[in-house]
Amino acid sequence: MTQQGIQEGVDIRDNAQEENQPEVSLNTGSENQGQLTEEDQKVSWLELFFDLIFVTSFDQLAKRLGDSFAPENIIVFLLMFVAPWSVWSGNTQFAARFGNDSKIYRWGTLLELLTLGVLSLTLRSDVEHTGWLFAAAYAFNRFTLVGMYLLLAHKEPGARQYARVTAAGLALSGVLWLLSMPTSHTLTLVLWGLALLVTVLTPVPAQRYHHHALPHHEHLPERVGLLQIIALGGIVTEVVVGGRQQEMTLLGQLPTFLALVTCIAMFRLYFDQSRALPVLVANLQSRGGTLMSWLYAHLPLTIAIMMVGVGFGHGIAYEDEHHDQLNLTLVSWAMAAVFGSLALIRYNSSRLTRVPSLDRSMLTLLAGAVASALLALSHLGALSLHLATAAVTVVAALIIATDPASQRLGKVEEAVLDEHGSEE
Repeated sequence: MTQQGIQEGVDIRDNAQEENQPEVSLNTGSENQGQLTEEDQKVSWLELFFDLIFVTSFDQLAKRLGDSFAPENIIVFLLMFVAPWSVWSGNTQFAARFGNDSKIYRWGTLLELLTLGVLSLTLRSDVEHTGWLFAAAYAFNRFTLVGMYLLLAHKEPGARQYARVTAAGLALSGVLWLLSMPTSHTLTLVLWGLALLVTVLTPVPAQRYHHHALPHHEHLPERVGLLQIIALGGIVTEVVVGGRQQEMTLLGQLPTFLALVTCIAMFRLYFDQSRALPVLVANLQSRGGTLMSWLYAHLPLTIAIMMVGVGFGHGIAYEDEHHDQLNLTLVSWAMAAVFGSLALIRYNSSRLTRVPSLDRSMLTLLAGAVASALLALSHLGALSLHLATAAVTVVAALIIATDPASQRLGKVEEAVLDEHGSEE
């Protein structure tokens, strides 16, 4: 793909256009400073092992949330979720930006695995008793990543400024975690929230040096997709555990079956999207904001998927009016967040092309969010709730899978990759 072609907006024609369907253009604008990485970068065995540790982390977090739906426990759950997610995000971005085969990455990841193991060990514990260990493990993880970036700055002069700015933000976050160790319960949570905010905002000052640290356009979406599969697998775990509490009869296992149908439909809703397009454009235009908005849109999605699993599992396991109402609230609002996050992810892709953002799929996702939220106002039991949720999710998945706009977005993504590959 030529630079001039990108600047003017490349017309991507497919076979559908022979049937008088509208053309699709990649709206990359006029600031094309980047390029796609030439070398293939497959996810390594070490990265797969690192990601699979989150099976344990997600399981512990799910059990913590399931212990109590009290507001304070939900706040602690959210803080404790964002912490390991940011560990995953930091490791994933380092590998996608600077490669996964260097000694810096391999040895740093091994140290991070130790911190992640300690974090998982304390995820379900009482903050007042083991919060200091959680904070110490996370602080050590931040300082490990700081060391990785500083070593990289010494080794790669071109990425020196990006690495130093990122290391400074991570170091500040680590200091805040250390300061939270001897404090009171309330102040501990405040410092945790502030430290996580620093981590989330660290990419903002580093954006001006983003063109020296462009992520691999295939590696990053693959790692992000793997984490969503792990989260969806958590739904299966919760549902199966809940189903074992009921009789193995058709009626007794019907809520379990419907929950599994919803999980499969959620898988289709995510993976039928054009997931790599924002990363491609971030590379072509060297736009850090596009990349981070796409990546951070996955945080509420992953949290919501886990909450759905907990609500489904408890709704299947416990058959009483009190649990039904709690699980109704959890599942309905979490499903609304799933649809809302998917809509945001889709918008991040469609706004980069000439395909209208408010297409059939976007309207479907927004309608799914509204319909899920309205379920919270009802008084449905577990079976009725699972039936309604499955119906909404399956219908949405079918509409999006057959939407020509979704197919055209996929063709734009494929065409960009094909044209770049032909140039190489």
